[in-house]
Amino acid sequence: MSLSIQKTHDSIMAMKTRSILLMAVLLASAVFAAGAQVPGRVVLGGKAVTMVADVVYSFPVARPAVVAVGGTDQGLGVFLETVYPGFSALPPFDRQAGVEVYASYKPDLVILKSSLKKTLGPGLDSLGVKTAYLDLETPDDYYKDLANVGRIFGDPARATVLIDYYRGVVAMAGRAASSAMAKPGAAKPRVLLVQAVGDGFEVPPDSWIQTLLVEMAGGQAVWKGANPGSGWAKVGPEQVAAWNPDVFVVVSYKEPASVIASRTAADPRYSGLKAAKSGKIVGFAQDFLSWDQPDTRWGMGLLWLADAINPGSMPGYSVEAEARRFFGLFYGLDAAAFDSKILPRLNGTGK
Repeated sequence: MSLSIQKTHDSIMAMKTRSILLMAVLLASAVFAAGAQVPGRVVLGGKAVTMVADVVYSFPVARPAVVAVGGTDQGLGVFLETVYPGFSALPPFDRQAGVEVYASYKPDLVILKSSLKKTLGPGLDSLGVKTAYLDLETPDDYYKDLANVGRIFGDPARATVLIDYYRGVVAMAGRAASSAMAKPGAAKPRVLLVQAVGDGFEVPPDSWIQTLLVEMAGGQAVWKGANPGSGWAKVGPEQVAAWNPDVFVVVSYKEPASVIASRTAADPRYSGLKAAKSGKIVGFAQDFLSWDQPDTRWGMGLLWLADAINPGSMPGYSVEAEARRFFGLFYGLDAAAFDSKILPRLNGTGK
């Protein structure tokens, strides 16, 4: 695709996104003009509550309304305590809790991932508990879900600011990928992204954001088509060797991914890979959470991947500078807070 065609495509997509956002803002304004009440007691739960909570807490107006959360530590610490001191003192409950537990907090609203609508929705409805569901799986989901959260808490302008950030990130990664492919003889780097589990690895399904991010960042997802399931699928050393990726990206949710990447590069089972020989077995960037998942951090993860796959394709890009921009915009962390709370936890960022 030529740069001129790419720019035209980007412009059309931007216009479509702006139209969708304008409609969402107008709808939100109409709802609240009609007297809709902002919830004052909100409960967040479910298996993917970490992603839900990070979205809700990106709206400052929503933070005081949260009265209970079903746990947000994936293994690297509780991030939202740095955003809203006292968060860790909120009543915890099991992520697999039943509807009676949610109802016991007397919420005005329960916010869950959409995947829980079938299992928890009917029970909560029968108890008269209002619910809101967020998809949070793809960039388009984020645009829609942020607009919805802005409507719920009466702050559609905040939603627009956050969506504009993601639109800008997606456009930046797209330009970087196009620029890399415009070079004579260029070919998409073959990328393998895996989650480290025990002594082995797993690959994500085609539809998950990890696969999408690799492709948006300008890579060819070599495992695509190998996992028809609905969750991570194990792959052995022989399959990894057959794929022989140019870039090998390791994800970990419980320990530093860069440590696992270094260990993998030295492992005789993987040391002969193209990625190992070129120094491109890398751990996905992390702070309290890994940046590969459909958390608010996915925009940072996209840019990090674009730089890892095609180094130098984004002139002026800095992982740390982008992280400072993100945490300042989404969570109000100033330079001092970033330096003391986030910077010591950055891993796999080349800082």
